[in-house]
Amino acid sequence: MDGKMAAVKWFGDTKADQRAAIVWEEQTKKDLRAAKKLNASALIPTGSCRKKLTVLEWANAYLEECERRNTTSTFKEKRDGFRRFTRYLAKTENLAPDMPVEAFGRRQARLYLAFQKDKRGPNCSNKDRKVLTTAWRWGVAYLNGFPLDQPDPFLGCQRYPEISTPRYILPETDFWKVYAVDPEREQAMLTCYLNLAARKSELLRLTWDEVDLARNTVSLTTRKTRTGTIKRDEMPMNAEVRATMLWLWESRQGASNHVFTCPVEPFIGQPYKAAAHVMKRLCARAGVKRFGFHAIRHLAATILAQEGHSLFSIQHSLRHKKQSTTDRYLHGLGAFKEVADALGSLAGRGPAKVLPFPSPRTDTVIVRRRAS
Repeated sequence: MDGKMAAVKWFGDTKADQRAAIVWEEQTKKDLRAAKKLNASALIPTGSCRKKLTVLEWANAYLEECERRNTTSTFKEKRDGFRRFTRYLAKTENLAPDMPVEAFGRRQARLYLAFQKDKRGPNCSNKDRKVLTTAWRWGVAYLNGFPLDQPDPFLGCQRYPEISTPRYILPETDFWKVYAVDPEREQAMLTCYLNLAARKSELLRLTWDEVDLARNTVSLTTRKTRTGTIKRDEMPMNAEVRATMLWLWESRQGASNHVFTCPVEPFIGQPYKAAAHVMKRLCARAGVKRFGFHAIRHLAATILAQEGHSLFSIQHSLRHKKQSTTDRYLHGLGAFKEVADALGSLAGRGPAKVLPFPSPRTDTVIVRRRAS
């Protein structure tokens, strides 16, 4: 209204949300015009008449929402990002965690990100920039007193060039070395990780209610989605997985309904909480370089690519929503068989060979004359 942001409300991206947004916008305009006619400008929720919000209040409100909505690992990443930010404010002259959000501008944001880049590296600085930019958008959408007409100072700062490190590609021989020294129950877990190309959390939270031996399927659930919503994918079991599930059912321990339970005293029969040290112990026993459960998922994707399976089938085996994600995933693993085959066709070529034609014959031509 009058060139200023008067009200903000966040909507989703569905058709119903779009319709609701249009209705809300029209109704809000009517209410604001009516208030203006009544000379009740104090009731208009502009950025200038709201109570000034401090950085600490903004951080606490956002992190409370993240704790309710996000996974534990995502929440910890955002919490640690704000911890670093507020500590920086507390130690910097003319800045403080209880300063108004609107007093923090692009110059201060640039200096903070430069400080993180010098201290922790460009990748970490870019991660903090992402956390704070996401939090700024959330504040604009949901917090009263947030400076609505002020541009995001973190978004206005350029990302630093990142230093990419090659991803560790698990050799298949190392996997089988670990498998060979495992107890039978942990062998069963590794078998399912490889044959289902599963994420760590998907198998740790798997229950017997999600295993259908009659239909030969298993349902894997994950919260690795844009909104954090639990997503369920029904996957077929191959012969290896089916035989393993039958053995686990016959030899289950404890009263837990989880498929995979801890086999180590004093936690026998209890579901895993994180299984943080399982692979560390198994790799040390096998004498191979340490790898985690997610490296087995990488190995499964690499094997499927090397066997020549289509990108479509690999995408659905990995349960990626977009094919472009699978394409980047395989490139990151160096599993691009089609590209290798294409470039292989360029090998063995060289300059064209010149084949000379035979020179004309110079032999004496014998002419026979017929006698008259």
